[in-house]
Amino acid sequence: MVRDSLGEAIIHYALGIKFEDLDQQVINEVKRRVLDSIGVALAAFTAEPVKIARGIARSYRSSFEATIWGTQDTAALDWASFVNALMVRYLDFNDTYLGKEPLHPSDMIPTLMAAAEYRRLNGKDLITAIAVSYEIGVRLCDAGSLRLHGWDHVNYIGIAVTAGLAKLMGLDEGKALNALSIAVVPHAAMRQSRVGELSHWKAAATANSSRNAVFATLLAMEGFTGPDAPLKGEMGFIRQLLANEFDDKLILELNSMPSPKRILNTYIKPYPVEYHAQSAVDAAREIRREYGKAIEPDDVDYIVIDTFRAAYDIIVKDPEKWDPKTKETADHSLMWVTAVALLHGTVELHHYRPENIRDPRVLSLIRKMKVNVDPELDKLYPSAIPNRVTVKFKDGRELTARVDYPRGHPKNPMTDEELENKFRALTDGVLTREQVNTVINLVRNLENLGDIKKLLKAMVI
Repeated sequence: MVRDSLGEAIIHYALGIKFEDLDQQVINEVKRRVLDSIGVALAAFTAEPVKIARGIARSYRSSFEATIWGTQDTAALDWASFVNALMVRYLDFNDTYLGKEPLHPSDMIPTLMAAAEYRRLNGKDLITAIAVSYEIGVRLCDAGSLRLHGWDHVNYIGIAVTAGLAKLMGLDEGKALNALSIAVVPHAAMRQSRVGELSHWKAAATANSSRNAVFATLLAMEGFTGPDAPLKGEMGFIRQLLANEFDDKLILELNSMPSPKRILNTYIKPYPVEYHAQSAVDAAREIRREYGKAIEPDDVDYIVIDTFRAAYDIIVKDPEKWDPKTKETADHSLMWVTAVALLHGTVELHHYRPENIRDPRVLSLIRKMKVNVDPELDKLYPSAIPNRVTVKFKDGRELTARVDYPRGHPKNPMTDEELENKFRALTDGVLTREQVNTVINLVRNLENLGDIKKLLKAMVI
């Protein structure tokens, strides 16, 4: 294979990092993300697209298999990975990173767990692969924006999760580079998944990237070769998807084998809404608390939301975001989630029931809204996620709240207790109380777990 400096740096790093290279803070954060991912996945167990995918996956058996989360069933490694990653992503409640490109890095956890399960690896192996994959994924997001060129962020997931898979599946550097190439070159995902009225595929896009990564890894394990220079080649990833607008330095720095710490820069969600709207929900909740009761449409003269350009482009500008009809569109509507928070004091999963999405009171509040891009707020992004909400009431009062760092942001982190409470709420009525406590304890001690299957068995619904 022709040399590819970026691909070589990624693979050399992924295969070279050991558990002993990880800081304790990173180990703890990985465990927090594993627990969060299991919670949001199990809460999505009965979602329509999850049921469809799970039903199909059960038909695909293989000598390479992993467990379908929440069940005792196994399926081919790529199909199990697809279903489990879809579950983690569906509710839009798992973690986020915002750089030049946004990412949901915990989308990778189900695929890495499937590989660890298949190879009967231990908790330390899994923790290491997750930390490494986060490091690569976050650095890619800082190096270049796929979104600005019309491509989907899940293309970065495909690269990062392939690196983690290569580590877990025991590939040497040559085979791992071929796996990376086979995962990258044929599978460029378009951002069309995230515009207009959003479909089931919005949540499945990263699951598909992970499925492709498994397929590529299994081929490369047996000696199948991929195209030369997939990232830096004449018609490769950097030129075709990024128009060469990419900071190579951030990836080449991996050659110095830094301890993987970028997971510490990622964000956990307290609300099941697109991350750019998290601070708007916090701001709306402050106004709702100060007002002292539900803010009804008849109380309001007008509402102004001041935000930043990325939020406007992703969760405001499309006409569908002003009149959402699906769960997938509602959780990507800055106006809808703000209206729900003003009315109910928070945003919870039950608000996405069809009758609640089209609640006339919510839609009426949206019609009273104006959204502006504030240049001063825009300057703060992505270091901060600033939103300011102003409500002018018919009685003459005006209440304003601004939040720059929503709960769960590294500068405003959720405590372990808050995270475990989120897990308990997500799995209430899904797992028994004994199961909930068992899963929490197993994840707390993940580095001491000898076989990942023990955790998977504790998650059976």
